[in-house]
Amino acid sequence: MIEQFHFLRPAWLMLLPILLIFLWQGFQRRHNSRSWQSVVDAKLLPHLLAGKNQIRDNSLWLLTAIVGVISIIALAGPVWDKLPQPIFRQQAALIIVLDLSRSMDATDIKPSRLARARHKIADILATRKEGQTALVAYAADAFVVTPLTEDAATIDTLLPSLATEIMPTQGSFADKALLQAFELFNNAGVANGDVLLVSDSFNADEMTAVQALIKKHNKHRISILGIGTEAGGPIPLAAGGFLKDSAGSIVIPRLQADDMREIASAGGGTFHLITNDDADINALLSTIQNNRFESDAVESDLQADIWREQGPWLILLLIPLVALVFRRGVLLALPLLLLPVPPDAQAVGWDELWQNRNQLGSKAFGNAEYETAAEIFKHPEWKASSYYRAGDYEKALEYWQAIDSERGHYNRGNALAKLGRLEEAVDAYQKTLELNANHADAAYNKKQVEEALKQQQQQQNQEGDQDQDQEKQNQDQQQESDQSQGQGENQQDQSDEQQNQQQESENESESEQGEEEKQDQAEQQTQAQMSENLEQQMSEQAAEQWLRKIPDDPGGLLRRKFLYQYRQRGDNSKAENQW
Repeated sequence: MIEQFHFLRPAWLMLLPILLIFLWQGFQRRHNSRSWQSVVDAKLLPHLLAGKNQIRDNSLWLLTAIVGVISIIALAGPVWDKLPQPIFRQQAALIIVLDLSRSMDATDIKPSRLARARHKIADILATRKEGQTALVAYAADAFVVTPLTEDAATIDTLLPSLATEIMPTQGSFADKALLQAFELFNNAGVANGDVLLVSDSFNADEMTAVQALIKKHNKHRISILGIGTEAGGPIPLAAGGFLKDSAGSIVIPRLQADDMREIASAGGGTFHLITNDDADINALLSTIQNNRFESDAVESDLQADIWREQGPWLILLLIPLVALVFRRGVLLALPLLLLPVPPDAQAVGWDELWQNRNQLGSKAFGNAEYETAAEIFKHPEWKASSYYRAGDYEKALEYWQAIDSERGHYNRGNALAKLGRLEEAVDAYQKTLELNANHADAAYNKKQVEEALKQQQQQQNQEGDQDQDQEKQNQDQQQESDQSQGQGENQQDQSDEQQNQQQESENESESEQGEEEKQDQAEQQTQAQMSENLEQQMSEQAAEQWLRKIPDDPGGLLRRKFLYQYRQRGDNSKAENQW
């Protein structure tokens, strides 16, 4: 309660110093204007003036000060408690169904059909202000990317990672995607929703299946955004060249506008071809936003920042005091409360009046001002996330270490991995998995960190083997030197002349051998140092490349998610045409 205490209109507090100046000047003028003080000796003055009059004057000024201070504080609007005020929102629900079949990689519109489709979806999310939105992707099978949510930013974040490569199998079955969409509506309790199908074509089997599905689920409206051109274009391959059919001919998928228009008409929606401006999304959204079934506003779980103002209760304290205002002289002090607000009162920031620190921090975080957000936030998890995004992993780790939860351990593991403390990161991920054995991100990151640790261990073992080889080589050289010295001692019984000649020869040989040994050792040390530096550089580069994989990889996560769901369903049917 104390932390939430603030004033709704703090500009009124600027009147407090003005009140003090007014009271001080009035008191001084009244004190100096007394006529008796100018003619009567100060020692006799107390005996000539009645004490009650002096006490009454002081009381009047004290009363004026109390009334003024309480009135100013009441006008400033002290608050510390919120009123439960529900926010009403539009219930209109929209599910965007995106075609991720190979034909969406065609380049008849630049840079590709899929790239333009992602841009259009982003524009739709930015334009759509109210209601829930979901995203479903499909090829030979359909998968939910995000369920119905009011957080369009989540969908917008995942859009760049949507590619045809993340689908576990290729083909085109729009009817499966529509079934997923209808199931999302049912789970969310939406009786009548809108589906926006973003695709480039339907084959004959799709047309039959989709039309049958529309007849069965006629409560939901289906609109279509056509991506591509009727002339079509080839599908480029990552390895080079273009996609070919079984006969060896290059596949040229073409937009089938008539079929799409027929499906949209049967679904009670609108069909529009993709345009270079916003004419297409404006036409589609005008239909979606005017949903005749779900236009009523419903109460949400959110609450507005409506504060319970306590100022009126302070006014009750003034009732007994104001009764004394009508006494002679005090009424002149009332105009003080009617003084206009001074111009400097607007210096307080508007955001500070209506938003608390966590709201201001969230705004800074959304604007990528992570360091500012970290300073503003009070919530430890938000502060840690802000420091992490700002690259201050040590600070982020300090806050996450105090959070004993599944998310706290997982984020702590990420921070430790960024700092290169891999063993501690493994322990953090393991604690996350102990709390939630199905935490796919923690399991994946833990595996990556363990592989990095194995690589480090192998490199350390290789360096240790090199040190042992070097030591063994030095020992062999020392043994050879000892043997040479022993041979010289055994030949001491020879003649003096032979001994001298042999000694000179041995000395020369030893000198030459010593020089060669020194040169060999120096070369070996240089090569070992170069090899060690090279391995260290390679290790640092490998670690840096691996650490770059630690941040969230939405594309990889979606790929694993889709593959897991595809295997769980056990539907291994394949489309005749893999595009």
